[in-house]
Amino acid sequence: MDIQFMKDYYDLRYEETDGENHFVDETAYQEKQSEQSKMEDQLMEMVGGSESNVWKLYESIMCIYFDMEEIIKQAVYLQGAYDRERMLK
Repeated sequence: MDIQFMKDYYDLRYEETDGENHFVDETAYQEKQSEQSKMEDQLMEMVGGSESNVWKLYESIMCIYFDMEEIIKQAVYLQGAYDRERMLK
């Protein structure tokens, strides 16, 4: 398997369509998203608003988390491509 080709394909196909996944259970996702939003609102109020140092640190942590999540999504995609290639042999 040409791993670089698959990484390039992933970057082209999946990063540009973030949020569009036909395999996601939309209802479950929306429920979790709503729950997260409510908790973030509570946290923001507790730390003194969006301009507080604590909130800014939280946002920085979440940006790193999302970067890590993207690395994992790409690895899972590449594993699936590898498994498919092995299955077809």
